[in-house]
Amino acid sequence: MISLFIDTSSSDVSIVVVKDEKILSKIVKNIPNEHSIYTTSFLDKVIKDASIDVSDVDRILVVNGPGSFTGVRIGVTIAKVYAYLEKIDIVCVSSLKMRAITCSHDYCLSVMDARHGNYYLGLYDSNNREVVSEQFASMDMVMDLVDKYNPIIVSDHDIMIDNIEVKKQELDFVKIVGYYKNYESLDCHLVVPNYLKLPQALEK
Repeated sequence: MISLFIDTSSSDVSIVVVKDEKILSKIVKNIPNEHSIYTTSFLDKVIKDASIDVSDVDRILVVNGPGSFTGVRIGVTIAKVYAYLEKIDIVCVSSLKMRAITCSHDYCLSVMDARHGNYYLGLYDSNNREVVSEQFASMDMVMDLVDKYNPIIVSDHDIMIDNIEVKKQELDFVKIVGYYKNYESLDCHLVVPNYLKLPQALEK
């Protein structure tokens, strides 16, 4: 099976082609606020470097959030267009859970900075099951979970949470694709961003 992984949920853009537990090609670039400029060209290059055609792709895995409001929309839109035009199965991937999948520990707390002392978070056990559902939360809740579960904390950036230094986690794309391989595909028209919280300008 050939899988195309698309993630534009953070300042990194990650486009990866995986075939039978082997990465055929990938681009991971940190391009804050430039996703709309480069994502499509990165996708074209990754397909070319993998020596395949888009029609050879069996499944698209797209990260549909949470994360950057604009970034998530770009990735989801591109994935839906390719899935529709080429009749490719499509599966949504959580930006929080994919980091827990890469992590190996009894508990993994996946966090993303949502600004103003708030975070997107999800807590998972060693089997990648949700212990605490994905949500928008305060720093106090993050610290409560740290005290209660003593998890490894992973994030998409180097961040400080209170006095805890959290390093950016590099993703294991083969492991992520493998985890989602048995997920049921969606009608591409039903694929939507999962923001957890709308931008302030849209809340009203």
